[in-house]
Amino acid sequence: MISQFEVLPFARAEEEAAKLTEPLRLTVTCSPSHGLDQTVEVASRLAALGHDLTVHLAARMVRGRGHLDEVLAKMAEAGIDDAFVIGGDATPPVGPYASAGDVLPLIREHPHRPRTIGIGGYPEGHPLIEDATLAEVLKEKSVFADYMTTQLCFDPGVLLAWVRRTREAGVELPLVAGVPGIVDRAKLLEISMRVGVGPSLSFLRKQGGLRGLLRISGGSADRLFDALAPLVGDPALNLTGFHYFTFNRLVETWTWEREKRGVEEAPAEVK
Repeated sequence: MISQFEVLPFARAEEEAAKLTEPLRLTVTCSPSHGLDQTVEVASRLAALGHDLTVHLAARMVRGRGHLDEVLAKMAEAGIDDAFVIGGDATPPVGPYASAGDVLPLIREHPHRPRTIGIGGYPEGHPLIEDATLAEVLKEKSVFADYMTTQLCFDPGVLLAWVRRTREAGVELPLVAGVPGIVDRAKLLEISMRVGVGPSLSFLRKQGGLRGLLRISGGSADRLFDALAPLVGDPALNLTGFHYFTFNRLVETWTWEREKRGVEEAPAEVK
C-alpha cells in the first residue's frame, strides 16, 4: 500500500520530518505565497534527511523554459524522483504556462525528468472548471503521467463513483486517494471550502456533525481509511494507496497511519 504524506514548505515541515523514525514518501506543496523555488529547496532538505520526495510542480509558478530546466535540474541533483504536476493557483500565471497540460509534455521529455510524474483528479469537481472539461483534460494529461492523486474528499461513495466513471472513460492510471490526516478541524474546514468539497461536507453533517467527525481524534480519517483500505489492490479500481493531507501535523498522522496498518512494533520515542 502506497502512503504519501503532504507537508507545507515551512520550517515546521523539516522539524516534524526530523522526528520520524522511518523514511516516508513526503510531498511538498507549492502555492503563490511560497513559490516553486522554496518548494524545491524545502524538498531537497527533506530528501537529505533520508525521505523519498515528491515536489508539487505548479505550472502557473514556472517563469519560463529556463526556470523549468533549473527546477528539474535541482530536483535531480537532490535525488527527488517524483513530480506531481498541477496547474496551481497563481493568478495571473507568473510565466507562459496556465495549466498542467502546458508543461507535462516538456517534463516528460526532459533530460532531467523525474522517474515518475503524477497528475490530479477531482472527485467533487473544481470550483472554476466544468465536470465535462475536467474529465476530458484528465484523459489528455494521463498519457504523460504515471499515476494520479485525488483532491481532498470526505465521502468514500463520491470518490468510488468518480473512480468508476474515470475507468469507464478509459483512464487507467494507478490511483492514490487523497484523504485527510489527523488535522485541526478549523484548518480542515477552511481548506475544504476553498477547494470546493461542499458535497463531502454535507455528507459529514449527515453522519453526525462536523464537530464530532473532524476533531483531532481522527473521525473522518478513520472512516475513509476503513472504507477504502479493503479496496486497495482491486484491479477494477487500480487504487494503490493513500495521500494524506497533514497540514504539517505530520507526526500525528504518521503515528495514526501506523496504527491503522497494524504495525506491530512501537515507534521509537520522538525527541
